Amino acid sequence: MLVINVVSLITIKEKSTEEILEDVDIKYILRCILRLSPTEVEIYYLLQNKAKEPLTVAEIAKEMNKSRSTIERSLVKLVQLGLIARRPVLAKNGGYTYVYYTKPIDYVKQKLLQLINAYYERSKQLIENLTSAALIESLNSMAVEENVE
Repeated sequence: MLVINVVSLITIKEKSTEEILEDVDIKYILRCILRLSPTEVEIYYLLQNKAKEPLTVAEIAKEMNKSRSTIERSLVKLVQLGLIARRPVLAKNGGYTYVYYTKPIDYVKQKLLQLINAYYERSKQLIENLTSAALIESLNSMAVEENVE
């Protein structure tokens, strides 16, 4: 048994860039770069694929069985990221309410490319200025954050 463990340790090798990038897909980009929560992804999916017309906060909340406040927080983030938009409509009671809808896919693609390029430039800058002490400090703070959660 000990021999097997030693052998498996010997065969461990560093992954190539290609092997690391095998896991990168659009879901990875949405989760990691945009930091979308499962609720935000679900809202986007609902508006993009299920809704035949723009929806109000109340309609989205009912469809997803979530509170209005949860939906509102997620919608704010999606609007700020440029993935969805809103427009005012006349409400049944005479006031105004907003309806939400996805932006055209070409716009979303362009926005994602801009974000990826900015993310790349910022990452490159951080890595170029990285010192051993800063790396250790970052790893330590990440370990503390994981222990708190």
